[in-house]
Amino acid sequence: MKIKDAKGRKDGNSGYIRLFDNIKLGQLLSKAQATVISNGSELERMLLNNTNNISDLDDFIDSATNGTQADGVYVCKKSVAKASKLTIAKHEPDLLVFIIQKKRICKVIELKDGDTFDTKKARGEMEQLKEYAEKFGAKIPFVTEYYICCFNQEDKNAIMTGFKNVFTIEHIMTGRELCSILNIDYSKIISERKADAKDNFKYFVSELLNIPSVKEEILKQLDKSED
Repeated sequence: MKIKDAKGRKDGNSGYIRLFDNIKLGQLLSKAQATVISNGSELERMLLNNTNNISDLDDFIDSATNGTQADGVYVCKKSVAKASKLTIAKHEPDLLVFIIQKKRICKVIELKDGDTFDTKKARGEMEQLKEYAEKFGAKIPFVTEYYICCFNQEDKNAIMTGFKNVFTIEHIMTGRELCSILNIDYSKIISERKADAKDNFKYFVSELLNIPSVKEEILKQLDKSED
């Protein structure tokens, strides 16, 4: 996701504008924040674009039950799960990954771009995932498991700490593991996102220098550092 494509908040009530008392700087930072928020949705889209997507969950489960669904890995996004007659909660997970091989497995996954959350939110995530996996799992012919997946963190212990030890190791998944399950090149996803990061860096610096008061202050600071 690129900062230059984000809308951000343009009115004068942005917290960033109040923080710096500078409209243009506040708007730029608001666009950056909007990009950070959108990155999670973009990550999900990137994964879905490289997988077998389920368009109708009810039809898919019927085919799996009847034994007519071909072996493979299939992904159901939140909006499709929400439309199913099998839905059992207000909080559908980000992804349902169905694996049909020698046995049938459904992985209920909440996908995160970050890896640190406060205790209340972490516990809420765990309780919702567990409830969904148990109730949904009772309705389908799959062994059902639930996971929190922090895509950019490869250390499961760090994820566990970031979620205040609410999730145990067996319910934690890394982005590399998820990509392996989905038969996606993890390194390619990371590289594509880093390409956006380079563009974001150049754009952000350029926009900073286009703000006269910011440019003036930067030059002052540079002059001081050279003294």
